[in-house]
Amino acid sequence: MKLNLPSLLILAAALLLGGVSNSSAQGLKIAVIDMQASLNDYYKTNLEVEKINALADEKRKNLDERQAAYQQMTSQMAEFDKIVRDTSLNEDKRKAAMEKLQALANERAAKGKEIADAQRKASAEILKARQDMEATLVTEIKTTVNTIVESQALDLVFDKSFLPKANKAILYTSANVKDLTAEVVAALNANAPAGTAAPAPAVN
Repeated sequence: MKLNLPSLLILAAALLLGGVSNSSAQGLKIAVIDMQASLNDYYKTNLEVEKINALADEKRKNLDERQAAYQQMTSQMAEFDKIVRDTSLNEDKRKAAMEKLQALANERAAKGKEIADAQRKASAEILKARQDMEATLVTEIKTTVNTIVESQALDLVFDKSFLPKANKAILYTSANVKDLTAEVVAALNANAPAGTAAPAPAVN
């Protein structure tokens, strides 16, 4: 699963490239972490994504019911229109059909606006739920990172997942640079219920 996260622990490329050579001389302890992988492998991500999928399914079901009612109106309008156009029928019957057709057209137009509004509202609610989920989980991950960083007396930690992905700050990482990703994920999942520490499914 790939989620769009806020930029975390990223320094400008000029600062990174200009400061790495000095870091050795000053004895700075530098490490990296893949925040994207940490989020993907955090057991809570799976649980929270399932909640969002359930919310999306609920909204979709409601919209499907409204769409069914809209389609039924469309079919009824077609029947009334057929009567209106049938010149073999008497004028009163055709006139009555026309009145029903016009009334149904107005009702159908209102239903269409209602559906469009419901779709926009549902999309906004799902998006907000997703953003809130990401913000909450990222905060938890950062807290765990901070705990590990402090325990190991690290000076700098960079996010090697390059978020935002179009602006990669780290051009090269040697094998000597400590990678905290596995350690952070292990800490995050230390108290995970059985069977939950698995990659999260994609959000619908």
